[in-house]
Amino acid sequence: MPDEFSRIIAFLAVVMALLFAGIHFHHGNIVATLYFMTGAILVTAVTHLSVRRGLI
Repeated sequence: MPDEFSRIIAFLAVVMALLFAGIHFHHGNIVATLYFMTGAILVTAVTHLSVRRGLI
């Protein structure tokens, strides 16, 4: 169960980061867009490595 919960939380974090990036892109704020896109990429990479190592 903790594995499933951790994966869902990681997925929601990526979704929220991409949503915020889209909102800021729509408003023309490029710095915030890049910030959230970078965050989404980093969360995805860390989650992928954690799953491969069996941590979650």
